[in-house]
Amino acid sequence: MIKVMLVDDEAIEREGIQMILGRNRSDFEVVAEAKNGREAVELALTHQPNLIFMDIKMPEFDGLVAIEKILAEQPQTKCIMVSAFDTFRYAKRAMKFGIKEYLLKPSKVKEVLEAYDRMVEEIEQEKVRAEEKVATNHRLERASSLVEMEFILTLMMDHVHEFEAEDWKEWLDLQNTKGAVAVFSFTTSKSKISRQQKINWYQALKQALEETNYAAFIGPLTGFQVPVFVKCNQENMKVDQFVRDVIQATLKNLTDSQLHVGVGGMVSELQQFSRSYEQAIYALELVQSQNGAKYLIYTDQLESKRKELLPFEEEKALIEAVKKGDYQTGMQRFDSYFQWIQKNTEYKIHLIKKSIENFFIVLTRTTKELGIKDDFQMTFTQFETTMQIKEAAKYHLSTVMKQVSDWRSKGVRGLLLEAKEYMEQHYSHSLRLEEVADKVGLSSYYFSKLFKEHFQVTFVEYLTSYRLEKAKTLLLDDNMPLKEIALTIGYKDPNYFSRVFKKEFGISPTEYRNQH
Repeated sequence: MIKVMLVDDEAIEREGIQMILGRNRSDFEVVAEAKNGREAVELALTHQPNLIFMDIKMPEFDGLVAIEKILAEQPQTKCIMVSAFDTFRYAKRAMKFGIKEYLLKPSKVKEVLEAYDRMVEEIEQEKVRAEEKVATNHRLERASSLVEMEFILTLMMDHVHEFEAEDWKEWLDLQNTKGAVAVFSFTTSKSKISRQQKINWYQALKQALEETNYAAFIGPLTGFQVPVFVKCNQENMKVDQFVRDVIQATLKNLTDSQLHVGVGGMVSELQQFSRSYEQAIYALELVQSQNGAKYLIYTDQLESKRKELLPFEEEKALIEAVKKGDYQTGMQRFDSYFQWIQKNTEYKIHLIKKSIENFFIVLTRTTKELGIKDDFQMTFTQFETTMQIKEAAKYHLSTVMKQVSDWRSKGVRGLLLEAKEYMEQHYSHSLRLEEVADKVGLSSYYFSKLFKEHFQVTFVEYLTSYRLEKAKTLLLDDNMPLKEIALTIGYKDPNYFSRVFKKEFGISPTEYRNQH
């Protein structure tokens, strides 16, 4: 429904316009009438009409002044100027404000309706464009969140060297930026944690990051932990304030929940991100063992202590063994790792439990990146001795490693064959690596890596080759235009298709057709 406002110092003129529209159109509603320019401005701001029929010569101030004031506040408003004077001076002033319709009194019914219809069409087109823009912005926000999450996962797994670091910097505006990793860990007094509770935690933290307006990227919630990368070009003071603000903003939206945060050291290179993450995990374990403390920021003093006590390199080697399905090495590494955990926690049972639980959280992240959907997290609250904890953890770890080994020997090739089948069925669409990876349940990074390892070609190379082979078959049909062939095999631009074809085969599609 189009909201119409009629402005004229003569009531009969307003009635005339309303009568013409009322008898011939049903898609409008007169929301306001004004008899002078000042009243028109006030009513326009109150009723926000889509379309105004505006007389030029009126008391108080004229229609052009009124339009100028209205458009300054509501630039999307459309206007049809109405005047008894056919002067170029008025028309020229009206054009300056973007007025496209100008009716001369007395207006004929046809002229009024044609002017109205043109303005309604423009209003509808702008409405469609506005809706498309909102939808596009929403998709961009979603895509941006996915890119940020992929960035967090990539760097957490220490894979940044496999990517172009400069690309990440450009996409996420990380040029000349320092940053630190903060790991947020939720706890509650409830004995069972529902999926909805975890969703509430994650949404509360995400909302808090938006409300506090810090430049930060949020990763996925795994177990009870959420990694966050905060951009910061200052030292601990700002990070300190960031943590306090986010904790406060998060907990105000939650009940029966506690939040602890460990913050890693500041880094300036993406390759150092994983180190900051490890430091954050260490700081988190320490703060969880301290009564009353909510957060801890990694310092040089902690660095010295960590080197003496916590074997991050040992943990990294252990996780690599799990990823490879190397059972013997994994078990040996775990024995060494557990000894370090005991020493680091001064053999305190509750701290050993927490450390091993955190290890399985990290391990779950790793296996999910491989494409294994199982959750390998485990609680050790029922065990009372270090030996019980160690044996339970080793048994659980052996189960994980067996599953990883089976997956590597059987599951990987099956998933990749499924991916190839999907590509061959959907090659005519705008197929993206992320879409295919998501289809088979792998991260885009790991899917790309596995695809190249197993088939000796990249995802793009295989898809291009498959499309071009299809094109060669279609080119044998002389009645099929090149544009149609390009669209059929997934290329929207026929010129681009021709360039790719010639680069692959040394001749253009037309030349190929002529030769065959």
